[in-house]
Amino acid sequence: TTIGVTWSQLTELTLDTSFNVSAEEYLVTYAASAIKQELDYRAIRIAYMTAKTNPKGYQIEFDAAYNTTNAAGSNLYGTKEGYRDNAQTFLSAVATVGDVMYNDIKRGGVSRIVCGPSAGTYMRLINQFTNKGAMPAEGAHQIGELDGIPTFKVPDEIIKTNEVLTVWKNPSNEADIAIAFGTFVPFFSTGVIQRKNYYKEAGLATYGDWAVLNRRYLALITIKNLKDTTK
Repeated sequence: TTIGVTWSQLTELTLDTSFNVSAEEYLVTYAASAIKQELDYRAIRIAYMTAKTNPKGYQIEFDAAYNTTNAAGSNLYGTKEGYRDNAQTFLSAVATVGDVMYNDIKRGGVSRIVCGPSAGTYMRLINQFTNKGAMPAEGAHQIGELDGIPTFKVPDEIIKTNEVLTVWKNPSNEADIAIAFGTFVPFFSTGVIQRKNYYKEAGLATYGDWAVLNRRYLALITIKNLKDTTK
């Protein structure tokens, strides 16, 4: 994963004399932060795409609509009267993820939740949702906990806005995980390169690899009929 930054001599002089800010330090720090954010996005994107390759039972649907007209035998959870009341039944869909894993591989559950934007907002309607661990809305960030499960939000370019990725990690075995990520070189810099047109530039990189160890620890919940709160 690489990123480059460029700045002019004039920018460097202006920031230094007017604001006592180092252009090089500011941009390199920002670039390092951008790489970290991209690594988070990449890890979640890999998990999301891997979850989509799981059997149909790992693709669960939850109906946010507050009516009781679902056809018999429908796999859409949620039937109570009232939009907020119906949201309280979402935990049944989360529990079903654990049941599907248990029936398939005799272990499993949900230890992390990663939401698309609309799904993350929907979590706030659930009584068991708290702001514990909430972080500023930048990159992949924690928005709180759902019934004690750390819950995160990412842009819809990473996870579709109405979808929820669930992840399980075996608490009794640190190596029993869905995907392993390894860092070979955590941080490499070319150093500052001076150009003849009075511009400076620098390149930053990190090197690593990943491997899917158990795709069955990943599942998706799609929330149907979300209310449009933008109107």
